[in-house]
Formats: sequence, C-alpha cells, structure tokens
Amino acid sequence: MSKRSLSPSAMTQIAVIAAMYAALTVVLSPLSYGMIQIRLAEALMMLCVCRKRWCVALSIGCAAANLFSGMPLDVLFGSLATVIAAFLMYRIKKPLPASLMPALVNGAIIGAELYFFMEVPFWAAFIGVAVGELISVMCIGVPLLTVAAQSDKLRKILYPSKPQP
Repeated sequence: MSKRSLSPSAMTQIAVIAAMYAALTVVLSPLSYGMIQIRLAEALMMLCVCRKRWCVALSIGCAAANLFSGMPLDVLFGSLATVIAAFLMYRIKKPLPASLMPALVNGAIIGAELYFFMEVPFWAAFIGVAVGELISVMCIGVPLLTVAAQSDKLRKILYPSKPQP
C-alpha cells in the first residue's frame, strides 16, 4: 500500500473482498478446515496478481475465517501463510505461476502446523493442503480471473491503467 491514505472506495473494496473470503470459508466450513481442505474462497487469491490491496483484503479475510477453524494457532499460521502467498503472487504477476504459491506456501506452513500440533504426518498434510489449494486457486481461480478480465468494467477494477493503492 502507498504512504497516502486509502480512498473510501479502496477501503470498501478491501472490506468486501475480506468479507467474501471469510463468509465463503465459514459457510463451507466442512470443506474449509483440516488436513484435506478445499477452501473455495482461495480462488479469490488470484486477485493478488492484479493489485496489492487485494493481498491485504484476502489476508484480513483469512484471519477472520481462521477464527472459526477450531485451532487458535491457525489464526496466526494460516493467516501468515496467506500473507506470504498473496505478496508472492503480487510480485509474480503472471496468473499461472502465481497460482502455485498458495499451494506451496500453505502446504508447507499448514502442513507444519498440522504436523506439530495435531501429529499428522508432514508430507501427508502438505499434500492434502497443497492439492486443495491447487483445486481452488489454479482450477477455479485462474479461469475466473480470465473470464473476469474479459469484461471491460471488471478489467478496470482488476487492472487499473494508473497505479492505485
């Protein structure tokens, strides 16, 4: 984010995206938590290739959703994984390679969390989390971003012509 303050429009966009992520995750909680998780809200992570503000929004949404995980440390570790993956995606910019970041980062961090705190074998946890991320981000998120970018109105929101916070 830039040093200047965010516009009301930018703050509203951040709040809406954060709320969408949290609501989708909690409503679909049987799929969203555990060793094998397919967080459909993770498809929204593809927004991170477009603008830095979406990285913030999705990190806030993830932290809020993780309050409902039943694992207090997931608020810290799961949210940290999202922050790292989001900013890597923003730096990479290209949708397909960027879509691998949530799988690798969440697989490693959540895999370690499940290993240390729930005694789940690390590689089983890593693979379970990573596969769920690939399904959500690569198989759902990439096509959604591609379709959204074909709309003139959405493209202006996703990819502004001049830098915005």
